Amino acid sequence: MLSSMTGFATKTTTITISGEKVNVSISLKSLNSRFFETTCKLPSITSHLETDIIKMLQQKLIRGHIYLTLHIKNTALLKSLAKANLVTIKSYLDAIENIKKNFNLKGEVNINDIINLPNAFEIEEQESSKAFDKQIMDIVAELIEQLKKTRETEGLALKKDIIKQISSMTKEIESISKNSEKLMEQKKEEILTLIKKIESEEPAENASDLRKSHLLITLDKLDINEEIVRFKSHLENMTNLLESQKDEAGKKIDFTLQEMAREINTITAKCSNAKISGKAINIKVEIEKAREQSQNIV
Repeated sequence: MLSSMTGFATKTTTITISGEKVNVSISLKSLNSRFFETTCKLPSITSHLETDIIKMLQQKLIRGHIYLTLHIKNTALLKSLAKANLVTIKSYLDAIENIKKNFNLKGEVNINDIINLPNAFEIEEQESSKAFDKQIMDIVAELIEQLKKTRETEGLALKKDIIKQISSMTKEIESISKNSEKLMEQKKEEILTLIKKIESEEPAENASDLRKSHLLITLDKLDINEEIVRFKSHLENMTNLLESQKDEAGKKIDFTLQEMAREINTITAKCSNAKISGKAINIKVEIEKAREQSQNIV
């Protein structure tokens, strides 16, 4: 199914770590990007999950810039008990004794002095358990599915718009085809008339053949039938891509639209007929509209 690259999903829930309940909020946002990119904002206790999260996101979402943010509200529950930093405290005491000896100072260090020393205590975040990690990964997987649904909903809207543009281009190219046939018939008659005139006025065979050859080349250059056939083929391919169940249809649609733009530019360059040029401009407008939409398709 056709999917947009933009979407959003979020969830706030309570999970358990070491017997304590922790409030967790995870949000997932997807924006346009030529490739797959991620920006993950995780607290340190879950930073080891980043690689696994990115792998899951890439496997499921394929393309787009994915922003994942994880907040743990009551982080105090994730802290271990305070521990005395004995190495640091000993270095302070040794330094104080050295000062007393060198400067002949008196005085004793008490517990209040030690408590106020910088970095005398350290509080480490406890490591997450496998059960906690699984709960986080399950929430991320759930949000990915929610995000995919929002992307698919927007993808349907994009599909409808592009179908309208294909319908408009189909009408215009059919009109160009009919006008081209009439124009070619008219030009053929004009050239045949000129050729007859040349044959009656120029008895010299070489000069006559040269001018006739030039007229026939001019007629061939005006023929846009090949471009019209290729353009119609691209339109058919576009319709098939919109119905395709394969991933990354967006890039294929964009490349097809580029080829369509080349064909319509060639038609405009080869044919100076006002009606055909007007129809070709209308098609160019529809191609640009479709390309804008295709930039947001996975």
